[in-house]
Amino acid sequence: MAGHAVTIQLRDYQTDLKQRIYAAWHGGARNVLAVLPCGGGKTAVFSNIIMETNCPAVAIAHRAELVAQMSLALARNEVRHRIIGQPETVRAIVHLHTTTLGVSYFDANARVAVASVNTLIGKKNLHSWAQSVRLWVTDEAHHFIHGGTWWKAVEMFPNAIGLGVTATPVRADGKRSEERRVGK
Repeated sequence: MAGHAVTIQLRDYQTDLKQRIYAAWHGGARNVLAVLPCGGGKTAVFSNIIMETNCPAVAIAHRAELVAQMSLALARNEVRHRIIGQPETVRAIVHLHTTTLGVSYFDANARVAVASVNTLIGKKNLHSWAQSVRLWVTDEAHHFIHGGTWWKAVEMFPNAIGLGVTATPVRADGKRSEERRVGK
């Protein structure tokens, strides 16, 4: 049975993490790496930040399932957003909204977006919107290394601060992220 959008209530440890993210940004960090274990609610934290900041933003993931999770979290927070992905992915996510919440928060012209990293860097008509983005978020941020695909994606947003979230901040290949770490 379809429900209604219900703003996600953060747990105390998630609120603490969110406050440390804001403190890092206010302290001068341009990009922050937030670490929570699997199942800790990273998506809930960053969707809450996107809702609170109420600025043009983009949340980026590498798999359609994660893009759908991010989109649903934004929808639960009643954030209208575009979905930058393949048409079948957009349709599936809109369906997920309506079956889960009874309404879709998809808006092709919204200032906030969720995106697949590969689709995002392949799009050529996003320049004006990308210049307006003030916050980018990457899920599974351990994929983010200097010069890589994720790097190219966030370079599309020169006027934005960044937030990477992950449960696994140490990469198996030993490469380091460019973000300032906060969290567990």
